[in-house]
Amino acid sequence: MGRITFDRSLYTPDAVEAAAATYAEYADIALERSTDAVVAVVGAVRGGDRETIEHSFCNLALQETVVRMRRAAAPEAPEGD
Repeated sequence: MGRITFDRSLYTPDAVEAAAATYAEYADIALERSTDAVVAVVGAVRGGDRETIEHSFCNLALQETVVRMRRAAAPEAPEGD
């Protein structure tokens, strides 16, 4: 079982949740939330080796964070455009 800590200063909790949902078919991932971090507890792994799945999960959490932060920072288009 692996524990991966996603510091809230770098990752958004909803991005980590989205990554965990995406990887649900590859691993059992439970999330523990605190004020400073979201900790992913990776249990049983299916369909690949643990290291590859954990690294891919982390990459997706980062990608999801970047996408969400860019969306939040983008100005909204005026209606009718």
